[in-house]
Amino acid sequence: MSTQVHGKTKSDPEPHDGLEAHDEDARGVLRAHGLRYSRPREVILGFLREKERHVSAESLYLDLKQRGEDLSLSTVYLNLSALTDAGLVSEFRGTGGEALYDSNVSAHYHVVCKETGEILDVPAPLIEGKPLGRFLKDAIEEATGWQVDEPHFSLSGTSPTAQEN
Repeated sequence: MSTQVHGKTKSDPEPHDGLEAHDEDARGVLRAHGLRYSRPREVILGFLREKERHVSAESLYLDLKQRGEDLSLSTVYLNLSALTDAGLVSEFRGTGGEALYDSNVSAHYHVVCKETGEILDVPAPLIEGKPLGRFLKDAIEEATGWQVDEPHFSLSGTSPTAQEN
């Protein structure tokens, strides 16, 4: 089955016959990104990839605990950091400045409602065929000779729902 997400077709993962097939898939993904397999990494990555969501380490910990997973909050933080460093998860800031995690690592931005905390993913606009952040980074590097880190944008506003209230 495929779905439309931000104008792109995305295939849903095929269901696995058992835990071994799921382990093999997780091992391959982690290995391909330079990480060794661990059960906590598999559980955290699997949860984030189930559906598009934006979660704090604390809320992820509580959700996994409700599912019967035996992970400490420290383990969740350490593994989110490793998954972020490997490019499997992205980190951004919510309305209160808290770190939130997203398994959508495609070029996109987050617009956070100042009233409700709702988060909307919006695709990065393309300029000369490059996502906005990459275009800006390349232009500044070319003009200045500096090596510039990938820019991060913080977008906030008021959602249509909050505007109605």
